[in-house]
Amino acid sequence: MLEGSFLRDVDMRRDLMELAVNIANIQNAKNPKRSVKTGYKNIDKAEQKILKRNGNRERKPDVEMIKKLNAAFGGGS
Repeated sequence: MLEGSFLRDVDMRRDLMELAVNIANIQNAKNPKRSVKTGYKNIDKAEQKILKRNGNRERKPDVEMIKKLNAAFGGGS
């Protein structure tokens, strides 16, 4: 459930980035394309981190924790 909210946040950041590009073009920035590429790269990294979840910092639930959660919330298995 939290992953969905993080992905929504990433989408919102992507939309805000597009808005910033338009503003930069209007204001005749020196090199808006390079800064946009960097911003998109950072957003894509955050999105892939959420989707893949293979980093050491990300804790994956184990079988015992799933059993405890199921018992606490009345779920089967």
